[in-house]
Amino acid sequence: MEQKLIELTSLSKKALSFGETLCSKADALIKDCKTDIDNVEIIYPKLRFLWYELQVQAKSLDRLKEFAINQTNSLKLYNSNKEKQLAAIYEELDKVLNSLRNKIVNPAIRKSALTLDDELVDNPDATTKGIDGERTEREENDKVSLYDYIDEISMQELKHKTQEEVANIQQFQSVSSNIVSQISAHISHFRTLFNNCPIDLEESSIAFIQEKSSIHEQETKVMAESLLSLARHDEQVSAALKSCQSNAEMSLHLDISVLEKDTRELPTVIEELKESLQIIKSTSEEISVRSQVYNASYNETVKLFDELDAFGNKMEEIVAAIKANEADFEKGRIIVDRFIDELWNLIGWYEEFSKSYDYLIIEIDRRHRVVEQHSKLADEFYAKLESLYLEETQQRNLFFQMHGQYIPMDLCPPIQEQPIRYEIIPQTTTRLPIIPPKALTEAS
Repeated sequence: MEQKLIELTSLSKKALSFGETLCSKADALIKDCKTDIDNVEIIYPKLRFLWYELQVQAKSLDRLKEFAINQTNSLKLYNSNKEKQLAAIYEELDKVLNSLRNKIVNPAIRKSALTLDDELVDNPDATTKGIDGERTEREENDKVSLYDYIDEISMQELKHKTQEEVANIQQFQSVSSNIVSQISAHISHFRTLFNNCPIDLEESSIAFIQEKSSIHEQETKVMAESLLSLARHDEQVSAALKSCQSNAEMSLHLDISVLEKDTRELPTVIEELKESLQIIKSTSEEISVRSQVYNASYNETVKLFDELDAFGNKMEEIVAAIKANEADFEKGRIIVDRFIDELWNLIGWYEEFSKSYDYLIIEIDRRHRVVEQHSKLADEFYAKLESLYLEETQQRNLFFQMHGQYIPMDLCPPIQEQPIRYEIIPQTTTRLPIIPPKALTEAS
């Protein structure tokens, strides 16, 4: 009996010692873990704050990119509209210029202009002055179109200036696109850093710590109860051995079946302690990993925050570039719109020039008809006046025949005056050319 109790005592003490070792390890793990828990609880709020600020900065970049994209799209739309508008303008301009090229100045009009110039200019090498002020040497029989009377150089200069300004605005679109690309590159860089965040900041750190601490507390309680059961078993076995050794007769009647049963369960208790220790260890490792991750993330976040903060100056430069580009575009837009208006006005002027030439033909014909009407009236008046003159002459001759010989000459000398005779002399004459009926029909 005694030998059996000695064996049980040895097993119980070994189990108790091993259990104490396991509990000691668990206690050390929990104490070490307390540092990690404190670290997580301190760093997590800071980390969340920094990440929140980073998200704010990222949203600012997104808004800046959106603004730059809108600017680029506006410039793109403007350029597209202006290209279509210029295409329409050039089509209309070519159409009206071809119309002017095909409208030949009537030879009679051209001849009258050259004749008048020859009379006005003594120098035979002098140049004729066109409607628009341009002087070009012409031969009388040259075919001249209305196109020869327009200022082609000024028109080409206006087209060239317009194309230059439109090209400048296209450069503004290119600048804006480059700004968008630049912002996108920075956003992509920062997004990559954000996505590389190894932790879920949406998960509550407090909940995580509470969950793991609860596991520690639960397993610590289990281990304490197991260790207490080992200690009680050791006390019971030791007490039984002591009683057996002090009273040999009593040992004959001692029932150690319960002690033997409990001893057989010692491996199970030890396994439970090991399992609890392993749970505490794995939980502590989770907390330790979380702490290390938070530390690393915090350090990286601080670097990222510093990088974003440093990018603030670059961001100001980008904003300034966007504003400058917009201001330059507004100036260029005003110039382009003015040039386009001038081109439309020029087209309108050319169209009116072509119409006015037709009206010139009609006006020349109208004036000739008026001259004819005046001439006819003048002839009629002259014939009537001449008839009155002849009648008066006859009356005076009859008077002298009947009474002249009886009247002394010095009695009334004015009686010898000739009858009043009128001439119709136009103050001015016309040099307008005679318009052929065909030209008049075409103009009408």
